[in-house]
Amino acid sequence: MILSKKIQVFETTDNIRQSTRIIEEMVGQPTGSKVLIRNHFVGINGLFDRAVCRDELPYRLLNPPFDLGVEAIGEVVAVGELVNDFKIGDFVSTTRFTQSYKEYQLEDASKIWKIPSLNPDYVALRPTAVSALVALEQVGQIRNEETVAVTAAAGGLGQFVVQFAKMRGCKVIGICGGELKKQFLETLNCDFVIDYKSKNVGEALKKIAPKGINLVYDTVGGELFDCLIENLAVRGRLVVSGYAADMGKIGLPVAVTRPRIYEQIYWKAAQIRCFQNALYPEFHNDASRRILEWYEAGEIKVKLDRTHTFKGINAIFEAIEYHLSGQSIGKVFVEL
Repeated sequence: MILSKKIQVFETTDNIRQSTRIIEEMVGQPTGSKVLIRNHFVGINGLFDRAVCRDELPYRLLNPPFDLGVEAIGEVVAVGELVNDFKIGDFVSTTRFTQSYKEYQLEDASKIWKIPSLNPDYVALRPTAVSALVALEQVGQIRNEETVAVTAAAGGLGQFVVQFAKMRGCKVIGICGGELKKQFLETLNCDFVIDYKSKNVGEALKKIAPKGINLVYDTVGGELFDCLIENLAVRGRLVVSGYAADMGKIGLPVAVTRPRIYEQIYWKAAQIRCFQNALYPEFHNDASRRILEWYEAGEIKVKLDRTHTFKGINAIFEAIEYHLSGQSIGKVFVEL
């Protein structure tokens, strides 16, 4: 038996710290097809964590207490008697909800991916990069050489949307906030970068893409969503993959002071589509395989936010708050 710390949600509230606590549990030796993993790095998904603590996941019934966190990479420390594909000392990636914000996890061997090293880059590649690729291909139905706009383009997810669109020969417009984020997107060969803090996004889009945008990948929502709708091309598609600007506000009364959304899209035969990674599981394995191959071949880059060093399970709370602050560039992670 191993004594392990983890973060557990014991009540749903608007505040992550109030909803959770760090507890200790005894983790037993794996049996059957189970594998015991010591987590070394965990990825931070602040917006998702906040939605979970607010009980805003309509596709999943959550009854406290339950654990928190999604992606981690770690080392195999024990295997069940039916496990043949993994051995003690292997490095692995896991991406199952409730399995990462903990020091040790038991996972079924069928849910684990072997990785060559404990490089924290792999925390960003699964499932963040997987979300980007599946959304672009299956929901956005991206085509070669389209004009693509990406919001929060310098974030943990946005960096991959930009790169995958560039791999298809698309003209990519990255939308971000701040000079440092703008500089980062330029290193990804973004064709155009719009800093919404210093430029009018709508005016900039009209100059860059006077015929409109073929595909938008939006995780922000709010006024930016309205602006992007207005700049869709004929038969353009807008993929909603989050709504950071309105998290926690849905359902509140809002004064309608602009044309209804159908007036913006009907005459263009444009479409709004929505993506939620957990609802597209059949595409995850193939996307993971291709992404890991591209990374190992040097065809895609990973930006980890190293502005702050977060170490230990207690630091997960600080990392979540930092991510929610909107300051991060690339993927936020914690070393356990």
